Amino acid sequence: MKNTASNIEQVANGAQGRFVSLLVGKGFNRTAHSAKIERVTPDYVYFVDINAKKTHRRVSTQDVLRVACGKAIYARRGVKA
Repeated sequence: MKNTASNIEQVANGAQGRFVSLLVGKGFNRTAHSAKIERVTPDYVYFVDINAKKTHRRVSTQDVLRVACGKAIYARRGVKA
């Protein structure tokens, strides 16, 4: 699948409260989250992690590798969607 969104905000706005899939990378570590995005700023993505008993989380937008909700997909360059 190729990118259908040019940034994370487009996927978050299109989700309208639905679950999104987040792939976060820190070095060689990758973690996947089922989440509801609360807000997106230029520096951070704030979300509620549904798999971790609704824990509120904040990750750097630079660490977000892929965000997907339905057909809306955003993936950073160099990451296969």
